[in-house]
Amino acid sequence: MRNKLINTFRILFVLALIILGVLVLFRPANTETNILKAIFSSEQDNILVDLSSKFSSKINVIVESGNPEKSEEVARTIYGRLDKTKMYTSDLNISAALSEYEKYHNNLLSSRMRVLLKDKSYGIVEENALEALYNPIMTPVGSIEEDPFLLLTDFVMSLAVNKQVSDFVPNEYNNKFYSFVMLNVDSDIALAPTVLNDEVKKLVDLQKEYSKDGVKVYLTGAPVHSYFASSHSIFEINLICILSTLFIIGLVFWYFRSLKPLFPIIASIGLGIFAGYCVTSLIFKDIHILTFVFSTTLIGICVDYSLHYFVSDEGSDTVKEIFKSLTVSLISTVSAFIVLLFANFILLKQISVFTITGLTVVYLIVILFYPIICKSFNFNKREQKNFDIPDKYRKITIYTVCVIALTGLFRTHFDDNIKNMYIPPKNLLNAEKLFGELAGTNGETSIFVVKGENLEDILQKEEAIADKLTGENIEYQALSLYMPSVKRQKSNQILRKQLYKDKLNEYAVFLPASQRLRLMHQKYEGFLKLNDDFEFLKKNFLIDKNTSIMVVYDYDGGGINNARIINFQKDISAQIRKCRQICLSLLLPIFGLLYLLLAKIYDYKSGFKIILPSIMSVAFVFGVLGIFGIHVNLFHLLAIFLIIGFGLDYSVFRFNGARKCADAVLMSCLTSVFSFALLAFAGFKLISSLGTVLALGLLSSYIFSLILISSANGSGATDKDMASNKVINKEGKNGSGATDRDMTNNKIIVKEDKKNEV
Repeated sequence: MRNKLINTFRILFVLALIILGVLVLFRPANTETNILKAIFSSEQDNILVDLSSKFSSKINVIVESGNPEKSEEVARTIYGRLDKTKMYTSDLNISAALSEYEKYHNNLLSSRMRVLLKDKSYGIVEENALEALYNPIMTPVGSIEEDPFLLLTDFVMSLAVNKQVSDFVPNEYNNKFYSFVMLNVDSDIALAPTVLNDEVKKLVDLQKEYSKDGVKVYLTGAPVHSYFASSHSIFEINLICILSTLFIIGLVFWYFRSLKPLFPIIASIGLGIFAGYCVTSLIFKDIHILTFVFSTTLIGICVDYSLHYFVSDEGSDTVKEIFKSLTVSLISTVSAFIVLLFANFILLKQISVFTITGLTVVYLIVILFYPIICKSFNFNKREQKNFDIPDKYRKITIYTVCVIALTGLFRTHFDDNIKNMYIPPKNLLNAEKLFGELAGTNGETSIFVVKGENLEDILQKEEAIADKLTGENIEYQALSLYMPSVKRQKSNQILRKQLYKDKLNEYAVFLPASQRLRLMHQKYEGFLKLNDDFEFLKKNFLIDKNTSIMVVYDYDGGGINNARIINFQKDISAQIRKCRQICLSLLLPIFGLLYLLLAKIYDYKSGFKIILPSIMSVAFVFGVLGIFGIHVNLFHLLAIFLIIGFGLDYSVFRFNGARKCADAVLMSCLTSVFSFALLAFAGFKLISSLGTVLALGLLSSYIFSLILISSANGSGATDKDMASNKVINKEGKNGSGATDRDMTNNKIIVKEDKKNEV
């Protein structure tokens, strides 16, 4: 009957995996690589994520030369060799735009000129006109007969006040000339990291090809940083994976003197990852790449399950021997990750679902299928050795850890600045600095999000904000700067007519009287509209038909006229701080839940003894980070959850059967610590910091479990049971004949032993 029930469970398990695979085949999840979408989940935050993606999908090519013609020629050549369906410029069609501006020149005034005309500071207006007329660099825009005060020229010049550069046009800086190719990445390409990296690689090859003969080519933009970071990281991670795999193979072969255990271990973990992916795909539309990183790492706990099975190989009784340890380990780890489901943090929810599913599947494979798969496996295992640490050294270690933890905790500082999580290579850092100096964007950039019922409403709201910014001498870029609202154009017409009425005859003596009379009495017809000649404005400033953005430089104020202000660095860092606080707030509930669960399974004292190594490990890690002045960030805290999962696994197995499981726990620790220690040498700061924290945390978890849970705990869950075991062992040595089977009746045996003593 029992075998029939087990076979039924096996069939149901296989069917469940097949059904999951079929469902995901028809509804595969997308892989999300934008790190911001791991920490932003609300509808309002999506605006920030979308804007960040919009700005971070731009690539700038800067060509430096001592000759302006040469810099422009190389810039145009590079652009000519690019695939325009994937990367393209969206700069203003200057000739078409100027033609439109000339047609409606009577409607256009710069912000500064509007203020002068409102104040009737006509003397300054005349001086500006004369300066524009005799400017040797820029010839007047439009006809002086139609625009004697050169107001259109002033308007066009105002569009470049904040040093916004144009494609290909050379700019002089520090006695050198720089031409730009400002590329937008196609939205579909931007969402495909592999394809985008291929396109960036072509740019890098062009950079190397044309950086010669006095010409230097620089590349800037988030996709460029992603390419170099991912290329370097892929090489490092591949090398680490190879070294880790060789280490695990060597360790397994050394201990078991066979490679047979590797095949079921790999198969179980593979199926665990597969099931975790399937369930997560069915619950979430997009799976973040960090979910795979953290969850597949935690499924490394599953190696413990397999190792404990092979180390404790007792033939048909192996599952019975380790069943309690495996089950308690699974329940405690799953309970810890169930808490993450209640966090308003999409990444934690995905990690929770992925990990719980993966662990459960591997557990079921070991319990249901290993007795069949591994039935004929015979190993010449090395002899297991156990050793106890003297109480004196236990106390010294505990006191030392307490001192380190307390000292470090008082020095702990948190770092939520997104910029500090990535340190770019020196050449990319210099290129970004150069672009900032040339374009005048070295300061912080903020975004006003303006919503309106229609385009006219949006433009009017933008102009109200722009008037306040102009009054504070804040530079900005906006749709209304290039395309005034109809209301503003009407106002400009009135100001221009008043200027002509008051000053035209006095100033424009170089025009015939008939021409001056015509200008003063002409009727202004038509208004400048957003047409195809201004397509670049739609791409750069309009999110949708009811929302636009205004880019503001070095502005540290709040919102204006109910428009939301977004500062990328501050807002992203604020959200990271919020997520970090959520993670911190979850630590105490997780430990509390685990303690209550373990106390229920064992008793209150034993539950505390099992969970104490994990608590000490977390405190020790925080202490070390504080002592060495390493600021704690969000990803350090995510690593803490992994440490809790691994560390609790060590404690549970040692407590339930240290004599049988000591080698398995040690092997599991060695494989995990070795892999994470290698990550600590990665060039990417985020990966290296995670590797350092995980290696330190897992090693300390193992050591604390070794110190706090002695081999005397090996067979029982409570202190009373351990006391009984001592009596049994003593009488066994004296020949009473107590066996492991007798251990299940400890109280009876103890009672009989006492009678024998009498």
